Amino acid sequence: MYRARRHPDLDNMPEFLFENTLILSDPREENCYSTIKDYCCPNFTLMSFTAIVSLIQLSLFIVMCFFGDFNLQNTILQFSDETLDSFGRCSAYNVKYQLEFYRLLTCLFIFNNVKDLCGELLLQVIVVSMAEKFIDKKTTLCLYLLTGVAGSITFIVFYDQSIQGNSFCVFGMVGLMFGFIIQNAQQDEARQVIMQVTMFIFIIGLIGFFYKNSLIFGIYGSFLIGIIIGLIQPTQNRIFQRTKLKFVGLGVIFMYFTGFIYIFFSFRIPSRPIQQQ
Repeated sequence: MYRARRHPDLDNMPEFLFENTLILSDPREENCYSTIKDYCCPNFTLMSFTAIVSLIQLSLFIVMCFFGDFNLQNTILQFSDETLDSFGRCSAYNVKYQLEFYRLLTCLFIFNNVKDLCGELLLQVIVVSMAEKFIDKKTTLCLYLLTGVAGSITFIVFYDQSIQGNSFCVFGMVGLMFGFIIQNAQQDEARQVIMQVTMFIFIIGLIGFFYKNSLIFGIYGSFLIGIIIGLIQPTQNRIFQRTKLKFVGLGVIFMYFTGFIYIFFSFRIPSRPIQQQ
């Protein structure tokens, strides 16, 4: 019988990340599935929020396959524009001129094609299940939707294109985890994490620039809101005491949403999104 212990490479990480979590030092000490689960998604269970929301998204994708149409000229199982619009894809034109605000939410649950489905669900299982370690299921749902909607609003302020925004939720939860780490770290550790966050934002920006990815503004919006929530959100392992910072964070979130909504309805003149060829 081997004794479970933390891998030496993880000794510099904050202690709260590993409370009640079993991580073995050598993959040979237990079977492959358990080792991968311990490292990648230690809190994933069939009744977790991550499993439930992933099952909903997968089920919706299957329904779209049966009742929707495909654009056979593009990626395998690439849905047509009509199908994506029918199931809730979001665009600035729909929100402003047709007042279809529900699309800011429904776009978080649909995927453009099977490639996006597989990639996003894999990231979601890893990232969101980590966040579930520190907050309960109901709070995870609220923050998942809040960061996703923040990304959707940010996107439609800058772009006229249609959007499926599940990646906004994932990057919002990444920001949430960074906020948790900064909140629970010591001063020197916090500086190091802030530098890592800055590098992460810079790298994401470079990727978006070189690949001309229009999602980048939405990702930044959800990531920023995620960090702010992580800094002010009490967790199951820590009691948040900094009341002033909490009110400042809530104020920033309120100003972010109201400011972007005001800019969108006052100055934006979106055109109909260009349909995929």
